[in-house]
Amino acid sequence: MLERMEIGEHVNQNEQVELKERVEATLTKLRELRERVAELKRRCEEFREMEAQRLEKPESRLRCDKCGHALNSEDGVVIKDANGEAKSRYHKACFQALFK
Repeated sequence: MLERMEIGEHVNQNEQVELKERVEATLTKLRELRERVAELKRRCEEFREMEAQRLEKPESRLRCDKCGHALNSEDGVVIKDANGEAKSRYHKACFQALFK
């Protein structure tokens, strides 16, 4: 009977060791997944900020009154009123197309 208890205790210790190893492996994987989630949240927030900045830019950029596309400072024609304030803006090609 004593041998059975010793064998049972030995088997029980092996099971405990295996269980402990599985728990540790699971905890390690959980930590890794949490780190990945935190990294993905950080990247998502960066992308949100980039998208917000991107969406703000088109409104602040000058647009052609004919085609609606963004104007670069070097390829635009500006029509000003008597006070010198910009009234209309066009691409050079769009402006030329108005008079054809």
